[in-house]
Parts: sequence; C-alpha cells; structure tokens
Amino acid sequence: MDSPDLMSSPNSDDILNTIDTGTRQFQNKSPNEYYTGLQEQAISNFQKPNVPNVNVPERIIFCLDICYDNPNSLYRLGDGTTFTPINMMKRVLDFFIYSKHAINKRTEFALITLSQTEPYWILNFTNNMKDIFNVIDSLNPEESTSETFDFGKVFQLIKQKVEIPEYMQGECIMPPPYVVRMIVLYGRSNCIPIILQDDAYLIFLKKQLYFYIDMLLAHEEDCAFYKCAEVYDALQDLDNGYSHVYEVSKNATKIHDCIAMLLAHPLQRPLQKNTDYRFGTKYS
Repeated sequence: MDSPDLMSSPNSDDILNTIDTGTRQFQNKSPNEYYTGLQEQAISNFQKPNVPNVNVPERIIFCLDICYDNPNSLYRLGDGTTFTPINMMKRVLDFFIYSKHAINKRTEFALITLSQTEPYWILNFTNNMKDIFNVIDSLNPEESTSETFDFGKVFQLIKQKVEIPEYMQGECIMPPPYVVRMIVLYGRSNCIPIILQDDAYLIFLKKQLYFYIDMLLAHEEDCAFYKCAEVYDALQDLDNGYSHVYEVSKNATKIHDCIAMLLAHPLQRPLQKNTDYRFGTKYS
C-alpha cells in the first residue's frame, strides 16, 4: 500500500478548534497567572501513577466501528474529493500506523471491529505493515440499525486475547516490556454504547496501569437529529482519568488533527487537560 496522500496543512484556527478548551485556559492571563497555571499543571501531572516515562514498545488495539448512520454523509477534502465514513476511518488509520511505525518500528497493532451488535477480533498483534493494511482494506461498512452496543463484549475479548504487563509497586522505576493501548474509533451517532461500571472485565482493565483506552468519536454534523451528546457521554465511562478523548463531526481536516494527537506515547504524554499543541506561547 502506498503512503496516504498528505493533506494541506490546516490553519491555526482549525487546530485550535480541535484542542480541548482546558489547554487554552491561561492564554489571556497575566505572566504571573500564566506561570501559576503552568505550576498547577505540573503538579497535576506529578499526581499521575509513578510509572516510568520511557518509550517502550506499544501494542495498540484499534477498536473500529464499521457501521454508519447515513450513507449520504461524506467527508470532503479541500480539493473536492469525498470519502465515506468507513473510507475516512481507513485513511486516518493508515496515517496513524505509518506515523507510529516511523517513530518505533516495534509498535504492534491488533484490530477489533464493531458490527451491529458484536465485536470481532480480526487481527492479532503484528508489526507487519502489509498484513495490517490488507486487513483494513478488506473491511466493508454496515448500515447501523441497532440502538445500543454492549461494550462488555469488547472487554471480554481483550481479557481473553491480551496479556497486560503487571505493575509491580516495588519495581515501579523499571519500565515494562511494553504497554497496551486500545483506541476506540466510534462512528455511530444514534447507537448508544452500553458501558457498565460494575462490569468485572472493565474494572479489571481500569486497574491496569499499563493499559490505556483512548477514544475518537466521529459523529454526524446535525446533532439535533441524532444522539451525538448521549453517545459522547456514554463513551466517557471508558475513561479512568488518563484517557485522551476527542470528538469531531464530518470534517476531514479535524479528524486528521485528532488522530495525530493520539500519536503521543501514553507513558510520556501529560493529562489531556494539560496538553497544548500550539507552537510557542505568549510568554515564552
């Protein structure tokens, strides 16, 4: 597979619009207030678990929703090219995989697909780029007709298929052999994820300090006719405090911006509320 075409660089307004509002909370404050804010951010980062900030290999599970709400809802590039939702997801996955492979060739990827009501483990962990892209290319979209999707079945699959390194309190300065991260790419706007907080598998996963869950919700534009807010709120239940969560409507530039923000290594990134993707600062 050839490398995905590079898009034209987004302007600063587009990028700022995709960044969590918390990252700009000190933008218009005085220098003293600004540095006080930075100090508070540093303290909150030190309150994270005492895990080594080492770029160990990642094992990344893509949890890809292959269902769509509206067959006529398209992503449009600046040159007029259009993409269906599943093809845009494939495009951003290609971009992400190429980029992570360039950063660390030991990164491995696995794939779970979310169909109407069932998750399927499609690809075991591998860093063979050809195998990864062949599987992604072969995926076909399904029309969404279900009102809910039970994520408990996803947790069961992960518990069965994935070995997560154990965090040893007395050996916390020793880096693990790898970390595991699940990236949920959810594309339905009328199907509410069911995520029960008392699910034994979810409780187990949330306790694992070397397991991370990130989310990207790509919803329909006119949320007045869909359940975008309900879907987003439901997905928040996957967060144990260290997830990075992004949402975007049918905007081709912004979905690429969001997937790029997920490239950061989970052991080396700050909390999402403290991230800042601007170049330079007002008081630098």
